Amino acid sequence: MDRFFYPKSLVIIGVSVSKINLGKIIVINNKKRGYSGNLYGIGSQEGDVEGVRIYKSLKDLPEVPDVAVIITPAETVPGLMRECGEMGIDRVVIESGGFSEFSHGDYSLETEVVDIAKKYGIKFIGPNCIGTVNFEINMMMPFAFFEGDVPVGSVSVISQSGGIGNTYMHALPENHIFLQKFVAVGNKLNLDEVDFTEYYVRDPKTDCIVEYLEGFNRGRAFFDVARTSDKPIIVQKSNRFETTARIAQSHTTALSASDDVVEASFYQSGVIRAEDEEEMIMAAKIMQLPPMRGRRVAVLSRSGGHAVISADSCAKYNFEIIPFPDGFIDRIRSMYHTRVIAHQNPLDLGEIFDYTIFIRILEEAIKLEEVDGILFNHLYQAGYESAMSRTFLDGVKELVEKYNKPVSMAIISNVEEIVDIAKNHPYPIYNSPLSAAKALNISADYYERRQKRDQRGGLPVYELDKESVRTMQEPCSSASRIPLTDEALAVCRAAGLKTVPGYKVMAESDLDELPLKAPLVLKLISKDASHKTDVGGVRIGLQSLAEASLAIRKMKDSLGRSDKKLSIDGFLIQEMVQGGVEFFVGARQDEHFGPIVTVGLGGVFIEIFKDRSLRLAPVTVAEAHDMIRQLHSYPIIQGARGKEPLDETALVEVICRISFLMSAFPEISEIDLNPVILHSQGRGVSIVDARVFFGK
Repeated sequence: MDRFFYPKSLVIIGVSVSKINLGKIIVINNKKRGYSGNLYGIGSQEGDVEGVRIYKSLKDLPEVPDVAVIITPAETVPGLMRECGEMGIDRVVIESGGFSEFSHGDYSLETEVVDIAKKYGIKFIGPNCIGTVNFEINMMMPFAFFEGDVPVGSVSVISQSGGIGNTYMHALPENHIFLQKFVAVGNKLNLDEVDFTEYYVRDPKTDCIVEYLEGFNRGRAFFDVARTSDKPIIVQKSNRFETTARIAQSHTTALSASDDVVEASFYQSGVIRAEDEEEMIMAAKIMQLPPMRGRRVAVLSRSGGHAVISADSCAKYNFEIIPFPDGFIDRIRSMYHTRVIAHQNPLDLGEIFDYTIFIRILEEAIKLEEVDGILFNHLYQAGYESAMSRTFLDGVKELVEKYNKPVSMAIISNVEEIVDIAKNHPYPIYNSPLSAAKALNISADYYERRQKRDQRGGLPVYELDKESVRTMQEPCSSASRIPLTDEALAVCRAAGLKTVPGYKVMAESDLDELPLKAPLVLKLISKDASHKTDVGGVRIGLQSLAEASLAIRKMKDSLGRSDKKLSIDGFLIQEMVQGGVEFFVGARQDEHFGPIVTVGLGGVFIEIFKDRSLRLAPVTVAEAHDMIRQLHSYPIIQGARGKEPLDETALVEVICRISFLMSAFPEISEIDLNPVILHSQGRGVSIVDARVFFGK
């Protein structure tokens, strides 16, 4: 990977000597910016561009270059790749478009390129990309003119889009966030975001990673890399809504669309998600400061109105505006004399005009043990206070470094002043109390997620009766059907879960002398009925076996008269569970991220309220607890309105066992447990129904 960023020699294939074209721009950029490696061009005519020799063929080059950049029509790429391979060039960047990014593109070109790369052991980026940039050595592969000198920084970028990547390369330095390395991966036929994220995580010169992605081919691999990163990874992930997604066959699918899985993987691995370029810049700025290690905030403001707005903003992000201790109040009273300002949090500094007092008050606030971070509203007139404000920001920077806590600065002045500070002063700023509070929330969220990730604990290991699962799978596979209800419950038992006692019967006569206590529940077993309640296939509250027998006859009669011709594969008779609250536990195999597990409020309203949380499986006990505590319905588990708390530990075990089952037995494509009836603390759960889907 190093050679893509530190090539000692570079050849650009597709350079015009006589006119400006994209290949020529790449040559010009590297010469003007001072790339010191050997630079060559290949074109239809020999000649010279900015002192760089242009050859007609790779065979004419005086050496084997470290990297070849191809920017010629797509149909010429396979032949050029073959020439590179024959010459011994094993690092290639294909910037040409015309492959699968067009809906009617020639997909065979991609196959040919991949096959050639395999034959010659070539690693390549693209196609349809703008390659790499190393600001440290002034090496640039993009084909757009890049003007101006930009300081070298420690933020490295990965972009799936060349256009968005180009925006990043300009927007970040314009906000005093300077770059170390850049790569646009394009169509990702060979190297992708996983390869470059892994490289940046190892790179000693990269402190923060920023990415724009539209999709994952290797989501689980990305998750595994991100979960081990000690560096912040900020991802703007687009392409979020699948308007043409397949119709869900289970609750798990309906409640875990691809973007939900991406969100869960980010949460679990500590990745910061940015909604747009503005939020990405906001996150990159706050990552330059020490982390927000809690949610206790002090608000200092040169405007009373902005202090009120700040209080609202802090409440929005669940920050605690802590009361200032008496000692703090006494110390700041000794610094100035006024009867107007109330000595409280938020602290209105509107009557103070001495910048040295601002710094003294800020230091008194930041060193309080009760304070995790500070939001400072700096409202001023640029014509009078511009120089002082910059000196003040220098002082803020020193205090932040001294006390290792963040101060989120909202600069409220005229536009030209704000832009100038954002671009030219090293201390990160925001332009409103809300954005300053949001930045602190990004920092606090990141710290909390990192803590959970790094303290997740070990994975529980359970005994799994795989033979029993395969016994259920074989008749389903041979008949191309899903497991029946009794078979699905048997799969649960194979995973070590206790299901509600019940028996499968084929007719009324089979009910005689079954050892069941009323009240009873009767359920239709049918390979044609995925949702039994929708076809009238459930009867509850039956007070005897005789009543259950009558219910079977009535259900048969009703189904016989129905327009829907459903097979009757039997009936399940169970003891009816009394009390408890219905929850849902499900899991499925995601195409890109592998096994995932879901928990949420269950019953018939599951897809209406959509109260659920999601994780990549397998999960630890700590992660399962965290899933449950994310639910809007968690207060019910805690014992809302004077009711007994529910058995959270028992629900955690169900989640962990199902996640273990899905990880250990990938032949199961989906599983639904609904409802999982959660009882009061110490009384466990009742699993009364399940659906299982085996993969093809």
